[in-house]
Amino acid sequence: MELTSVLAGEVWSDRPACVHPVLACVARCVNDQSTEDGRRRLLPFATRVIGTENAPAAQKITAHCLESSGIDAPQWWPRNWKVARAVRALRGDEVLRRLLDECVAICREAGHGTSDEQAARGAAGGRRGHRAAGHAGGRGTAGDPRAGQVARRHHAHAG
Repeated sequence: MELTSVLAGEVWSDRPACVHPVLACVARCVNDQSTEDGRRRLLPFATRVIGTENAPAAQKITAHCLESSGIDAPQWWPRNWKVARAVRALRGDEVLRRLLDECVAICREAGHGTSDEQAARGAAGGRRGHRAAGHAGGRGTAGDPRAGQVARRHHAHAG
């Protein structure tokens, strides 16, 4: 997700605004469960997930992860807990990569965009200039969101 944020022109983050939050959770969990070689094979997903942020797919992704892993999770658990538990139940780089691929497809179908070309266009500048709230213009403040911030004056009160 960090690579995705950079490719999309966003502030470095493992939660880029251009990726559906539940899909980003799947991607982070798959990355964490993968071997070193498996992580290298996940690189193409860095652009494929861009532009999925508005897809109405949270329930479908969560249900797919639970079904793929064969586990049950309490209804009261937050989606990210369910996804993390489901991904942890899976083993093998190929299985994990296939799950991520299927979740990307669910997002693309829900958002009416199924082509990698749309993701590439998003990576080429669809969200350039976006800065996450609390960051000082992306000047190396990931560890402390207050670092480097400058008080802003309202133009009507400038003197």
